[in-house]
Amino acid sequence: MSAGTSNWAIVGAAGYTAGELCRLLLQHPHARVTRAVSSSSAGKRVGDVHPNLRGLCDLPLSGELGDPSQLDGVFLCLPHGESMGRVPALLSAGPGLRIIDLSADFRLKDASLYPRWYGREHAAPELLESFVYGLPELHRDELRGAARVANPGCFATAVTLALLPMAGQVDQAAVTAVTGSSGSGARPSERTHHPTRAATMRAYRVLGHQHTPEILQALGDRADLSFVPVSGPFVRGIYATCLLALPAGLDRDRVVERYRAFYAAAPFVRLLDAPPDLQVVTGSNFCDLHVVVEGDRMVVVAAIDNLVKGAAGQAVQNLNLAMGWDEDAGLRLPGGYP
Repeated sequence: MSAGTSNWAIVGAAGYTAGELCRLLLQHPHARVTRAVSSSSAGKRVGDVHPNLRGLCDLPLSGELGDPSQLDGVFLCLPHGESMGRVPALLSAGPGLRIIDLSADFRLKDASLYPRWYGREHAAPELLESFVYGLPELHRDELRGAARVANPGCFATAVTLALLPMAGQVDQAAVTAVTGSSGSGARPSERTHHPTRAATMRAYRVLGHQHTPEILQALGDRADLSFVPVSGPFVRGIYATCLLALPAGLDRDRVVERYRAFYAAAPFVRLLDAPPDLQVVTGSNFCDLHVVVEGDRMVVVAAIDNLVKGAAGQAVQNLNLAMGWDEDAGLRLPGGYP
């Protein structure tokens, strides 16, 4: 598709991810948000629920999407379990509508995994194969022109990008990833509310986080992954440390060259000579990686903003590929520093 103005709706527009989508699309050269839907905040405006957007995006929040005929596509920023129930009706009302789903509902190709990892049977298993998994560094060709995209999870993005160049080369990976409080959403629980975590760290869902099968699917289901997520005392970002056994026949130079070659065409992956600084990627769509090799072990460290590269920014990156625009359109934003 040639460049032009494309009209998109955001469903679930009151959440943090939706706010980031609005922020990023404000300066996008081709796409704009023309409809914002939130059942919990209907009657308000986008700037009321996302105060950083006051005077910049004052779209009214409606309770229903309405007629999709004037839309090119929809971003679904809904809680896990809701998109799978809505997508069939969306496709019926707007057969040509593009859908980018930011929930987990269409990430896994095997419907039998949903009861175990998400506690529910999948409501539309016949649609799973029609969604492209939206990690551009893995599925760039399939995303070009895609009508339906399943945006990856935040942990899955950071860990998969750290491990992907070694897929098929390692049998085991031990990962610890620390995440900020914004990853728990705009409605905090007692355990996720920032004041209860601002001065502490807690591991949770040890060896049982729902992004585990997503990571394994992206890596080809061949690795034995031990994944420990940790809630960190900060608001934004994911810092992942991945420990691997060094494959036979590889040394540091060969490993680093493997990463450089793998990500040579990836505009948002930066391979660094020193461990990344989380603050540097905050607010940006970059994933910063650093590789260390010592003896028969190697460590890969990854840093991303969970709300940008881990969610909204990656969704815009997928939008660009699906629509045939420059992959980095609307995303040429550095992180904040200091």
